[in-house]
Amino acid sequence: MPACNAARGGLASDTIGFVNRDLAAEQWDAVNGGHLTGADGTQYVRRSTKAKRRKCDDLVAEGIPVVLFYWAGGQLDWHDGVDALTAWRAVRSAVTSQEPRRTGNVEWNAGLWEADDERSILLLTGHC
Repeated sequence: MPACNAARGGLASDTIGFVNRDLAAEQWDAVNGGHLTGADGTQYVRRSTKAKRRKCDDLVAEGIPVVLFYWAGGQLDWHDGVDALTAWRAVRSAVTSQEPRRTGNVEWNAGLWEADDERSILLLTGHC
């Protein structure tokens, strides 16, 4: 597998200088199983894995939390409020609704995850 190129579509940890909460230690295996307990204690489950950028733009503007999941970098970070908008802007250009290309640059798939009370999060899965 090629090393990821942080200059184009880079690693979120390289392009974002903040983390609301690092969930990797406690939630890593859960994400692969299609569920996640958020920073607020709410249980979310995967509903879709190929959301388009424009829909994500709208959701982030409305205040949806953003979670960055990048398995090769050991990253599972929860962002909300202004931090969610900053995180989204940092990776938006590398988001694809198609199968990521294996070019060495990080590309992200955007998925919508929902709780029983209909709250949602945007979970971005990074691939390189």
